[in-house]
Amino acid sequence: MRQRVFHGSPRRALSTALSLISPKTISTTSASLVLTAGLLLGNATTTLAQDVPERDEIAAQYKWDLTDMYADADAWEADKERLKTLLPKLEAYRGRLGESGETLLAAIRQSEDISKIVGNLYVYAGLKSFEDTRVSENAARFSEAQTLYANYNEVASFFSPELLAIPEDQLEQMIANTEGLAMYRHYLDEESRMRPYTLSADEERLLAMSGDALGKFSSVFNAIDNADLKFGTVVDEEGNEVELTNSRYGAFLHSSDRRVREDAWKGLFKAYEQLNHTLAANYEGHVKSRVFLAKARGFDSRLEAATYSNGIPTEVYRNLITAVREGAEPLQRYLRLRERMLGVEQLEIWDLYAPIVEPTIDNVSFEEAKTIVADALEPLGDDYLEVYWKGFDQGWVDAFANAGKRGGAYSWGTYTSKPYLSMNFEGTLNDVSTLAHEYGHSIHSYLTRATQPYVYGDYRIFIAEIASMTNEAILMQKLLREASSPAERAYLLSSYLDEFRGGFYRQASFADFEMQAHAKVEAGEALTADTLNAIYADVFNAYYGDAVRADELNQIEWSRIPHFLRGDNFYVYQYSTSFVAATALAKQILEQGEPARERFLDMLRSGSSDYPIELLKKAGIDMTSPQPVYDTIAVFDDYVTQLEEALAEMEAESSDG
Repeated sequence: MRQRVFHGSPRRALSTALSLISPKTISTTSASLVLTAGLLLGNATTTLAQDVPERDEIAAQYKWDLTDMYADADAWEADKERLKTLLPKLEAYRGRLGESGETLLAAIRQSEDISKIVGNLYVYAGLKSFEDTRVSENAARFSEAQTLYANYNEVASFFSPELLAIPEDQLEQMIANTEGLAMYRHYLDEESRMRPYTLSADEERLLAMSGDALGKFSSVFNAIDNADLKFGTVVDEEGNEVELTNSRYGAFLHSSDRRVREDAWKGLFKAYEQLNHTLAANYEGHVKSRVFLAKARGFDSRLEAATYSNGIPTEVYRNLITAVREGAEPLQRYLRLRERMLGVEQLEIWDLYAPIVEPTIDNVSFEEAKTIVADALEPLGDDYLEVYWKGFDQGWVDAFANAGKRGGAYSWGTYTSKPYLSMNFEGTLNDVSTLAHEYGHSIHSYLTRATQPYVYGDYRIFIAEIASMTNEAILMQKLLREASSPAERAYLLSSYLDEFRGGFYRQASFADFEMQAHAKVEAGEALTADTLNAIYADVFNAYYGDAVRADELNQIEWSRIPHFLRGDNFYVYQYSTSFVAATALAKQILEQGEPARERFLDMLRSGSSDYPIELLKKAGIDMTSPQPVYDTIAVFDDYVTQLEEALAEMEAESSDG
């Protein structure tokens, strides 16, 4: 899971702060600020253990050091007061951006200075709140930071309309004649692309003011999901009656007891079924609000608005859906293999995450995990590993769970802070993989900020997951090469195939659903519960076929996916495209060595200095073509074959024994 820091252009300065959540090691709960949820239940690391230490019981070496941002709450308050004095200075540039190149440059720099402060206030407050969500003082500070973010957005709302009101030839002259403005050429080019879709300053201000109200559909869902929904109890494997919660659901689905899995699945989904119409009305409101915003700006569709703003051709999205639908057979082949290994007559929904191979890697200490990941990442070079070890020495990492700590794993920071990362490490294979994943984000941030000026010191969502997933792919290849037995190889392959299925196929199916739901609204149709259920059922059937029996309740699964209510929609497809790019990049790095490694590292250092599609092309991947998607499906198919072979070897060894 990853959160984005906000910085960069005045237009985007803070909006990307809330943009990224990776489905890696999600806790299967949903948090109120940024979305976590059961997208990749196969990666859940939820534990039912009751003895979670308090934060002060964890050694300092395993906790991050936030004093690098603010020494204490008083320092945070001082920066907040400083922000209040600076906002009028930015407001003073309203109506003046076209005066001269010097005025434009000064306004950009003023916006950047303020954005850095808001970013630090916001991220620090968020990180402190996530340390222990029970501390009301920290929660209140985080809420205050969100208000500061909204205030900044409102003040800065004049920037883009005024900038785009400057004639292109005049703007070019300003860049040519003003020392220091040339550095912002790509940023200004990105802004210029939005000319047809940017409104007047007053209209932009109105849209900015509407942001809080139009964003409440997500808040409604979170209130229902976190506070109002109750799922009853489940009798666990030992016969104990245990309350079913979102956080425990993932652990129950991983149970080897089929009765426990079924009870947990049905208990959860029946609760959502009771609110099917309410959740449908809420989602319809959200979709209509996004369609309204797209049409207000002149886009033909919400999909076009979402992809265009990131510089991504719409074809990339549609190519993904088409290719994955055509390539569903390897997924179904894997599910049939899963059915055989579980020894069930028919694979059911609640069997999708059950273990099919006994774990061979478990109870790994955190120190061991650090070394395992470092050894695996050697193909990325000594400089990369130097940064990796530096992070542990400098307090980047918050490693273990404590009472009240936010679940899951994420990387977050600002341009001027350390690239912090948080985990809830328990010693599983998934935790080792998560360490590689989140460190991929943090090192990406570190290399970007060490190389790029503030305006390009972040990276687009389309690129964000690639660094982390590439690390995971490289780690898995090393573990597979060094597997000491068919059983270990089978365990590794089954684990990675489940992650592959969740990060690639499942996310693509979600993207398919989103596209169809928005198309209904844009065609003037209503999104009733029945309509949404039918769309989801049809999509599920297209991907999973008859390889798994879809219980009737499964059609309401859309109603429990918080990612569908994110602010910009059409977000989850980028998990799939990232999986595609990471699979290809890892293969290139391992096969080609230094040339591929340097292309990859150059991409990490590039931040947002070029469009995501172009950065990937320079790294060696052309996502405008569907071929990388087909290649990824072929890799999945090959892993299924390898798993079949490893299982056959295990059976042969068992027979010989």
